[in-house]
Amino acid sequence: MKRSLFATFVLILCVSSVFAKINPKNLVSTSVYSSILKEQRELQILLPSEFGDTYFRYPVIYLLDAESNFGTGIEVLSFLMDNHFIPPHVVVGITNTDRFRDMTPVDSVLNKTIFPTRGGADTFLQVLETDIFPFVAKEYRGSSRRLVLGHNYSGLFVMHAFLSRPELFDRYMSFSPTLWWNNTAMINDMDRHLTENSSIRKYLFMSFAKEAKNMLEACKDLTKLMEEKAPKDLKWNYEWMPDENHYSLYRKSLMRGMEIIFKDYKYPSVEDLAKGGIKTANSYLRDIMLNYGRKEKLPYSLLESVCLQLKQEAKYQEAIKFLTYTSVNYPEKAEPYFYAGEIYEVTEKHQQALKFYEAAHKKDKGRWDYEQKYLAMQKLIEELRNQEQNKAQL
Repeated sequence: MKRSLFATFVLILCVSSVFAKINPKNLVSTSVYSSILKEQRELQILLPSEFGDTYFRYPVIYLLDAESNFGTGIEVLSFLMDNHFIPPHVVVGITNTDRFRDMTPVDSVLNKTIFPTRGGADTFLQVLETDIFPFVAKEYRGSSRRLVLGHNYSGLFVMHAFLSRPELFDRYMSFSPTLWWNNTAMINDMDRHLTENSSIRKYLFMSFAKEAKNMLEACKDLTKLMEEKAPKDLKWNYEWMPDENHYSLYRKSLMRGMEIIFKDYKYPSVEDLAKGGIKTANSYLRDIMLNYGRKEKLPYSLLESVCLQLKQEAKYQEAIKFLTYTSVNYPEKAEPYFYAGEIYEVTEKHQQALKFYEAAHKKDKGRWDYEQKYLAMQKLIEELRNQEQNKAQL
């Protein structure tokens, strides 16, 4: 049975906490002055592990409500980046100064008493565009490919950004957004947006938990609307999480959302590669270059597993092709030569087996078993040669 990324994450969490350790060198605390709000905005930043060894620009994840969610966010995101579930990103956590002001769209006077400074979401979008994006681009090589994620009121802000300034972000993740805001005006705004736009080439992930009645009804109305009117090129998903509540779903939503949005970045499985061969491997790498601008190669451990599976299934021709592909990508490795030797030995092509056993021995002279195989094959070939000579004499 296929195991979900979240289940895998939980399993690893149970057996080891090593992945949760983040190199302090990759963490930065800084601030940027907002020329629009006339105030300093604190930023907490996680850089990719490879950042110091590269020169190119990185896509950026903007994590809202950083004062409460940055620690959880980077624990999950660093695990996903380090294990190739998502591409390396610069993660920018933005700390609030007035959450209700910045995260809520303009509304009626109904919420004025409770939220006197509400309604500044459009202004905060300008802060991002004018002050924060250029700062991140200059100081941390942030690219124009951006993902924004938020929960609760910041989830509402994510939805508002999706509708009002779609050019600012490529991907959106909204966890339990407060859709009841301004008498669920967001539902009508979404209806109008979907009606007026026949093409929306974006990614949108939403999650909803065990909510209050008015929240749950608004969530259902929104998902129904999306199912009816979302254009085909809008990649959107929602997850109901009835076992979670409004405040507990953050970690699970982040894992699940990233799994869905970046599902094409995850390495192909051993089974898919064994079935599709080198063509599948090259197709995956080509898509990674086209979609993410990254020149990569599949990890040796994955290629080795494919070679072993093909060999065990006695698909020797396919196995030799994949072993050749593996040795081209990892010429320093001895194992592919040894596996090829085993295949040629099984198929009684002894001279070829000897050649590959010799190559494996030369590449790793510390392996006693490689040396013994090489010597044993030499002895076998000599014995076979003597047998042939005796037959000829008779």
